[in-house]
Amino acid sequence: MSRIQLLLLFLCVVFSPVHAQQSAADTQSFSDRQALQTDSVEPRRFVAVHGRQTVIMGYPESGLEVWGYPFQIISNYHVGFRAAGAVTESDGRLLLRSIEYQPDSVTRVYIGPDYLVREKLFVPLNQAAAVLSYEVESPRPVDIEIHFLPDLNLMWPAAVGGQNTHWNADVPGYVIAEPLHGVTAVIGSPQTVAHDDTTNSTLHTDGTLSFSLRPRATAGAPARATVYVALNAAGTKEPAATLHELSAHLQEMEAEATAHYTELKSQALQIHTPDEDINRALAWSEVALDQAWVCNPQLSCGIVAGYGPSRDARRPQYAWFFAGDGMVATDALISAGEYSRARDELAFIAKYQDPATGMIWHELSQSAGYVDWSKYPYMYVHVDLSFDYLNTVAHYVAVSGDTTFAMDHWPSIIAAYRYCHSLIRNTDHLPHIPADKEGGDEQHRPGDDLSLSASWVAATSGFAELARLTDHLQLADEALKENQLSRQAIATHYWNAEKNFWINSHTQSGAPILNRRRGPMQLITRKVFSAQQNDALLNALASSDFQADWGMRGVAASSEDFDPYSYATGSISALGTTEAAVTFWQEHRPNIAFAVWSSILPWNTLDSLGHIHEVLAGTYYHEQMESVPEQTWSSAGLLDAASRGLLGLDIQGATNSIHLTPHLPVEWNQISVENVHLPHSMLAFTISQNMNHIDLEVKNEGSATKMLFEPQIPMGARLLGAEFQGRAIAADTESFPEDEHAKVTLDAPAGTSHCHLRWDGGLSVILNRPVLHVGDPIREMKLTSLHLQDRTLSIEADIQPHGNNTFRIKTPWKITSNEGATVQSLPDDQYQITIAPGSAQVNPVGYTHTHLELTFARK
Repeated sequence: MSRIQLLLLFLCVVFSPVHAQQSAADTQSFSDRQALQTDSVEPRRFVAVHGRQTVIMGYPESGLEVWGYPFQIISNYHVGFRAAGAVTESDGRLLLRSIEYQPDSVTRVYIGPDYLVREKLFVPLNQAAAVLSYEVESPRPVDIEIHFLPDLNLMWPAAVGGQNTHWNADVPGYVIAEPLHGVTAVIGSPQTVAHDDTTNSTLHTDGTLSFSLRPRATAGAPARATVYVALNAAGTKEPAATLHELSAHLQEMEAEATAHYTELKSQALQIHTPDEDINRALAWSEVALDQAWVCNPQLSCGIVAGYGPSRDARRPQYAWFFAGDGMVATDALISAGEYSRARDELAFIAKYQDPATGMIWHELSQSAGYVDWSKYPYMYVHVDLSFDYLNTVAHYVAVSGDTTFAMDHWPSIIAAYRYCHSLIRNTDHLPHIPADKEGGDEQHRPGDDLSLSASWVAATSGFAELARLTDHLQLADEALKENQLSRQAIATHYWNAEKNFWINSHTQSGAPILNRRRGPMQLITRKVFSAQQNDALLNALASSDFQADWGMRGVAASSEDFDPYSYATGSISALGTTEAAVTFWQEHRPNIAFAVWSSILPWNTLDSLGHIHEVLAGTYYHEQMESVPEQTWSSAGLLDAASRGLLGLDIQGATNSIHLTPHLPVEWNQISVENVHLPHSMLAFTISQNMNHIDLEVKNEGSATKMLFEPQIPMGARLLGAEFQGRAIAADTESFPEDEHAKVTLDAPAGTSHCHLRWDGGLSVILNRPVLHVGDPIREMKLTSLHLQDRTLSIEADIQPHGNNTFRIKTPWKITSNEGATVQSLPDDQYQITIAPGSAQVNPVGYTHTHLELTFARK
């Protein structure tokens, strides 16, 4: 077959907009198996390829930028093509047709009239360098025109001057140098055939430079050319030697990157469900967490907040260090069993703690090693981070069992606690925000806020446990007293009886701010408010006032502050949504929890494939204008919620034990989990289920492990018995308004063990998963609560008159009557329920609230 025939065959292939590349697992690396591809590339399809010291990233329309931390080396990198005999160059941005994302590289495909070009973007794992290689399929030669803007300048807000760029024929390529620190960079290619001069001219205004490559073909292979970009911070290595070294070791560096991601899979938590979209999203979340680990030559290694194109003066969103984002990522690392990385991130955060006050820092630009960062107003700003630091350290120590970390970092821990305590007023036992500082709400600048007070409750509890583990018993007792006082104060200070909702904050003068924000849902699980208040909160937060089909708004649609296009007062945060899902799971509202959590899954392919945006708009499905395309904490939240919520995985490191409370959708027949790390054990388990039984298989590589296993079973089911290793064991059930659980205690020995639970009857609810397209409005029903009593199922829901108002019920029972719905019998013991439109008032997003009841009897 000729190359032209191959090209035509390629053009005739019909791709789905986004799909995973599938083939035999034993012939693919982990990177290959996680490949995601799209032919939806214009105009917004972000790409990024990450190393510890370098990143290539950008959108097609604005070109790529290459960073060798903390320097932006080049920007506005884009390509054009000129086929032999042609005069006019074809802009590659107009020919870009598909993109394939892998953990270690990105490949973009350009298609011209009779040629196809594959551009592979690659960054070595541990070098300040980037490699952009090209393969050309064409019946005639095609030159590749490289265009870029030389920068070699520091990340915002620092800067250097005096840069110069010149052509070096020995490379061949351009050498960029700055005189103050002696830093140099090079961009070039052995296949260069022409280049722009760098002579000083009054007519050359924008600084863009170009050079031409002529890909070289070998027998039976496409024509190839490669561009190398490298940073030489010391300025001592010859540019030609730098490129020669990269070229000579390219295959080794690619193999190292591939091996790294394979090792990540073999060590980190792996969750396999019957839903391949979920499996890929979770696998990519771990990849995204790993890609956020950056090593800065002046500052050390830590987690950056994300990746997005530079704004203003070399300000890449958010490829610098934020302590708050790092702690969110640390929680996910703990859930993934990556304790070493979690420990390193906590140590990095502690390294820059304010020695004078104990306050934890807010943000640290990667250029901070070149300036006096203390003179910039970004470091010690947010008081809430010191509270979060105590919570995160306590979480790490509790799960990992690493009490040595607590003892080694006790001076840091006690300093942070004392700083937090200094903000507590004796008049109300709650933290107050100094006028020159900020809490989590940067917009209203309140004097106190509910989230900060909630963090104080968590911080006192966590600090008390850390103090006990390090033998500071008096401090532990004092912290627990503070905990009780703050819990009592919150219950009265932050509740509005008229609105039946929490007060989010107060002004500096003490006036309540009633803006119906989502708020700190940890207060619900910590039972700070009454059971009735918690139910009112959960019902409201599950409603269409907060829930869209793609996540949970930070501010209710009914709020006077609501603006669906605003970053802070109406957008939908992936992290806020997944945190809410965990609360719904922990409060035994699993149907709502799974619907909320899974609403984030489409984000995984919305822009940068495998990665998750920061925020989306509040009423239509699309990115919010300020949103960062690869937000670290968004990926962290999805993974953490799957571990702590969906699986209900809770490890107690001190006792080498585990509590497993899975809330599995009834339509899943199996889930398997690998690489569950305990201090003295490594567990893998498989859960299989059908309508009347559940099986747990545990593989334990290590010491015997005590396991409390509490799986969700159908509501109203009658437990018949339980066996472990073929012997009957004691079992119990625990019923909640919206779900039911069996409960057994197991001693899982080394090797493989099995548990079997049996029941009779019961019912399960199955909600729809919406299929979303950019620009879609909200359509799906929003379940706000349900309750089964005496075989009557009561359901409260928000529906749209012309929306999708159906769901299913799976049960061996027969529906004998219904009120407020129509019922259709389906195969496999299922019913489809369609909710009848109600007459209630329409809310700001077009929904009405309705009630229905279904009564069941044995068939």
